[in-house]
Amino acid sequence: MGYIYFLLGGARSGKSSYAEELANELSKKTAYIATAEIIDAEMRKRVEIHKSRRPDTWMTFEFKNGTPELKDYEKILKDIIRKEYDVVLIDCITILLFRLIHKHKLDMLEIIGNALEKEIEDEVSAFFGKFIGLSKISNLKFIIVSNEVGMGVVPYYPLGRIFRDLMGMVNKQIAAVADEVYFFVAGLKQKLK
Repeated sequence: MGYIYFLLGGARSGKSSYAEELANELSKKTAYIATAEIIDAEMRKRVEIHKSRRPDTWMTFEFKNGTPELKDYEKILKDIIRKEYDVVLIDCITILLFRLIHKHKLDMLEIIGNALEKEIEDEVSAFFGKFIGLSKISNLKFIIVSNEVGMGVVPYYPLGRIFRDLMGMVNKQIAAVADEVYFFVAGLKQKLK
């Protein structure tokens, strides 16, 4: 059964650096699942910084461009198991969630109806329920990084409010099944579970 370390915190709180340290402590055979899709120069710069910190012994896996699909994750996990990696670092769930809902073009809507909001919530819940399930049935150690986005000001625009709510829902799903949960703030970590 898979073991999940869940690292949660705000932007630049130290969670990714700690995730990398933890992965190195657990094993030199780490598979890094990068969730970002490079869409502009600023994102490219961020990705390059993350890449430069990864040891040569790590293998990077990525979702195809566009909307992530569970079959892609299944394929990645099978490849990781076949190549005999011990640890899987997923950085980060926040970007994976954004990619998942981006196809709905919520940023173009002034009002998001209840039916669409419920459809998206059900889709996201099902995706991450299966995503977590696939992780738990393996014999790998997972380090999952995510952002806590619900502690600040309520976003002014509908996409921001819905994204905040969905991120909270997904974080609860992961925390519920995680074996260890850590919260990061200002470079400090606190064990929650």
